[in-house]
Amino acid sequence: MKVQSIVRLSLVILVGLALVLVSCRPTPPPTTPPPTQPPTPVPATPTPKPTEEATPAYPFAGQPLKIGLLTDNSGALAIYGPMLERGFQLGLEYATEGKMEVAGRPIQVIIKDTSSDPEKAVSLARELIEAEGVHLLVGAPSSGATMAVQQVAMENKIILIAEPAAATDITGKNFNPYTFRTSRTNYQDAVVMGLGLLELGKTFVQIAPDYAFGWGSACGFYAVVKAGGGTFPVNDDPQKCGSIFIPFDTTDFTPYLQQVLDANAEVLIITWAGAGFVPLFQQMQQLGVFDQMIVGTGIGDNQTLAAGYANAIGSTGIIVYHYTLPKNPVNDWLVKRHKEVYGTPPDLFTAGGMAAAIMAVEGLKRTNGDHSADALIKVYEDNFSFDGPNGKYIIRPYDHVCLYPLYYVRLVSVTDPEFRFVELIREFAPEEAAPPCLLPDAYKDRCP
Repeated sequence: MKVQSIVRLSLVILVGLALVLVSCRPTPPPTTPPPTQPPTPVPATPTPKPTEEATPAYPFAGQPLKIGLLTDNSGALAIYGPMLERGFQLGLEYATEGKMEVAGRPIQVIIKDTSSDPEKAVSLARELIEAEGVHLLVGAPSSGATMAVQQVAMENKIILIAEPAAATDITGKNFNPYTFRTSRTNYQDAVVMGLGLLELGKTFVQIAPDYAFGWGSACGFYAVVKAGGGTFPVNDDPQKCGSIFIPFDTTDFTPYLQQVLDANAEVLIITWAGAGFVPLFQQMQQLGVFDQMIVGTGIGDNQTLAAGYANAIGSTGIIVYHYTLPKNPVNDWLVKRHKEVYGTPPDLFTAGGMAAAIMAVEGLKRTNGDHSADALIKVYEDNFSFDGPNGKYIIRPYDHVCLYPLYYVRLVSVTDPEFRFVELIREFAPEEAAPPCLLPDAYKDRCP
């Protein structure tokens, strides 16, 4: 009996010790239940010990990511604002596969109307940063407004993605490391259209709006045409760029168009933007400009083409985007989804808004959600590219210029019910329309 008692007592003691040992073991984190089978060791990524907390995959998960979208709904370029906004929202939907989050961070877009006013744009950018706490800025339609906001972004160490503003100076004279772009530059426009126009004449005259966008475009065309052997009977010097500059709020173009006719040039190059195209083209027709010379111009949005280009049928020029031109899965998705949501095909700058959204999301994916300028600059300057509605978009690391396919087209209709207004003459690959590096002296050593 003594032996049996001793055995029973020993068993009780052993069971008690086992329970004590089990109760003293560290409890694993509640979110990581113990596996039913021992995990297979992986040397490169060892399994954390039960007493260690595993590092989350996304260190900023759950924190809202706020993007400030600077647009125009009431100013001179209000026709472009809805295109930018729609494209950006659809771009976020596409890039996040409908989840509207990146690296575990829900995306919030705060839209502000700059009215294409540089002072207002600066005030709104500061409000977005200081009061709304945005982490990224995108916009704006106006080059003047965008260039003014560049300084605000740099002061606050926030990335600005310029779209659709086209002034060359954004990534040229006004460059700073915090500004990138998905918009093309005036110089890219000039390369595409200038090469085509040089086949149609040797003497040129230009008209352009008297602000950053107009000057950048006129001087880009001047450089391309002069390099190709063309001449300018009016203002033929690098300061005036062979152009007649016109106040952007002009409604009576007659005195300026008379100067154009007096130049007796073979080709007229027109740079303009917004609703002003309509009275400009109407007055050109009344004065017989189309009868006297070849007209080369940027091909605008569908609404402006329908309203003001009837007399320009047959003219050629660059177009940044038309929904019928790119042949790729991203554009197919954009066209289909835009028709589903808005009942019409995407327009001139819808694709740019989408590209800006894709660039933002893809950058944040690669930083695991880190929105800091240091993290994003490192990513965007590391041979960064992505697929967008025009095709392949490439960010040049040294000046942040965006290269992507552009189109030289002929205007064939302004009445087609499906807005099939243009036919393709030539598609320019990203590198074919690449502008030179035009950085200011302070950053000149970045140029290759």
